[in-house]
Amino acid sequence: MRKKIKVREGRIDDLEGVLLVEEEAWPKGLRASREMYESRLETFPQGTFVAEAGGKIEGVVVTEILDSDLINHIRTWDETTDNGYIRNTHNPEGDTVYGVNLSVSPRAQKRLAIALLEAVGKLVIKCNLKQGLLGGRIPGFAKHFKQYCQKKNLSSVSNKKRDKIAEEYLWVTTSHSRALNPEIGFYKKLGLRLVKLLPGYIEDPQSLNYGVLFLWSNPFYGKPFPRFWSWLFRVK
Repeated sequence: MRKKIKVREGRIDDLEGVLLVEEEAWPKGLRASREMYESRLETFPQGTFVAEAGGKIEGVVVTEILDSDLINHIRTWDETTDNGYIRNTHNPEGDTVYGVNLSVSPRAQKRLAIALLEAVGKLVIKCNLKQGLLGGRIPGFAKHFKQYCQKKNLSSVSNKKRDKIAEEYLWVTTSHSRALNPEIGFYKKLGLRLVKLLPGYIEDPQSLNYGVLFLWSNPFYGKPFPRFWSWLFRVK
């Protein structure tokens, strides 16, 4: 039986459950700490959402607000998020919501991640912001790159060549016209547009430290009654 999912703003007293999700969702080097979450909630409490199923927290998403002028200058996750603390990067006067992290327990229903992203969409609309940005991983690229080198009999590859292989990987599809990388496929299916490859974005062996930038444009930007449109907004 599917448990009912409830998404709400995060609170300090959620931290034990949130940190358990971090432990379940990520390897040690990629987990956010208690201090990071305390700083995030203090800096932009409206930008953190938790998803509960059966009364237990099974997912969390954290955001900050940036200025759209920064899009072309995003290079690393650490730089864009103040090393995960957001104190020095969150700009309340900005026009763009940036996804700091999305963490979902492996035990959660697939719909739970979608529900969290829907909450972020509602935040963008309610605040009458221009768009949402998300820096995603490309796990699976390390394996793809190894297979590519073996097939081409390459013992070494320049950084420029590796970037080109990674760029091409973003657009590789299966025989069913789905993205080869499941994370890319997931975000594209939800209507996010793939903007660009981000070499050295995050320390992640599975992605060979590459990230990818996704963009979602607010269809109600500039329209009156943003709270009403945010209430109506749904992700299919």
